[in-house]
Amino acid sequence: MTMNDLLTAIVAHAWLTALVCSLFGYLAGSVSFARLVYFFVTKSTKLEPFSEPVPHSAETFESDLVSATLINKKLGARYGCLTSVLDMIKVALPTFITMVVLREQPWYLLTSLFGIIGHIYPVWHNFTGGRGESPILGSLLVINWFGLVIANAAGIILGFITGSVLVLRWSAYILLIFWFWIFFNTPWHIAYMILVCSLFWFSMRKDLKKFQELKKQKSIKFSEEDVSEFILMGKGIGRTLDNYSLYALVKKRFTKDHPK
Repeated sequence: MTMNDLLTAIVAHAWLTALVCSLFGYLAGSVSFARLVYFFVTKSTKLEPFSEPVPHSAETFESDLVSATLINKKLGARYGCLTSVLDMIKVALPTFITMVVLREQPWYLLTSLFGIIGHIYPVWHNFTGGRGESPILGSLLVINWFGLVIANAAGIILGFITGSVLVLRWSAYILLIFWFWIFFNTPWHIAYMILVCSLFWFSMRKDLKKFQELKKQKSIKFSEEDVSEFILMGKGIGRTLDNYSLYALVKKRFTKDHPK
C-alpha cells in the first residue's frame, strides 16, 4: 500500500481521520521542550517547581506549570525564548501539515486543539505541563496570522483603556472568538476558538485564583509595573499603563478634583 492509498483510506472514514489528527496533534504537543531544554543546559532531570516572591510582601507565588515561563525564571530569557519558540513550532508544524494534506475539511483545527491539550496535559509527564500560550500562538500564526495581529492590536488598545497588563496581554484570545465568527463564519472555527480559550483559562484557574487572593490582601499593593515584571513583560509596559492609560489619567484627574 502506497502513502496515497493509506491517506485515501483514512480520509474515507471521518472517525478515523479525526482520530489520526487528534493523536498527531496530542503526541506532538506532549513533547515537553521545557524539560528537554533544562536537561540539555543543566544535565539534570530535576526541575524545581515555579516559586517566586510576591512584590512588596513576604508571600510566595507557587505554581505547578512546566513551560517557557519556568525556564525563563530558572535559566534566563535566552533559554526561555528558545523554549517558547520550540513550543510554538511543535504544534504549528503538525497543524500546517494537516492543513496542507487534508485541504477539503478543517481537520487542522482538531490537530491544533489536541496539540494544545498535549502541551497542557502531556501524557509523558503525569499530565503536568504548561498553560498553553506558546502552542496557541503557534497554531494561530498558521491558521490566521493577520487575525492574531488584529486581535492583539485591539487587546493593546483595551489594555490602555482599562489600565490592565492582563487585559493587554490576554484579551486577544477572547476577541479572536468574534474575529473567527466574522472571518471564517463556520461553526468549526468558532467552536475551536471557544475551546482554546476554555482550555487556556481552565489551565490558568489556580494561578489566577492565587493572584486574586493576593490582590485582596490590604497589605499588598500591586502596581501594573509589578504585574508586568512578574509575568515577564518587563517593567516598561506596566509603568506606562500606571502613568498614561485612560484609567490612570481619569483616576488622577478624579483624585485631583476630589481631594479627600
